[in-house]
Amino acid sequence: MTAAGAAIGVAFSALGRGVDALVPDARVPLAVGLGAVALAYAMHELGLLKLPVPGRDWQVPADWVRHGFYRSAAIFGSTVGFGVFTRIPYATFPILLAWLFVSGNVVFGLAAGLVYGSLRAVSIYSSASSKTAEDVMNLNQNLMSFAPFQHMLAGLGLAAFAAYMLIAPLIS
Repeated sequence: MTAAGAAIGVAFSALGRGVDALVPDARVPLAVGLGAVALAYAMHELGLLKLPVPGRDWQVPADWVRHGFYRSAAIFGSTVGFGVFTRIPYATFPILLAWLFVSGNVVFGLAAGLVYGSLRAVSIYSSASSKTAEDVMNLNQNLMSFAPFQHMLAGLGLAAFAAYMLIAPLIS
């Protein structure tokens, strides 16, 4: 997941860098538009507005993760870590990809992708010491109990990001 997250971060940043080279005057309008979208999704994450979160609802087939821990983790992680093939429960990820595109900074794309992939893999890293499938299920249920707090943090983070994206062009 960590490597796949890094790859998707680099890909979106590199694509954005290429577009910026072709259309250099598009960055500010794209950033302001992204700020408005981020503000809407901040309200979504805080429960003030109902919006669909971009992504697919496809889940990794169960038989993909029944081949031993390391092989299963590699198969699962290489699919889920990209973040664009499966369900993403938080609106922050699509906003992150859009920002990486707008910024066009490949080094930051790599760093952000590594952080995203690592955080997405917390349940796999945490389950390494689990002895049974029941232990893994209990761990994942415990991790999912933090979802309301994570949505609140995501909403506050998106609100701060939106404010920056909307105000920055006015003060620069």
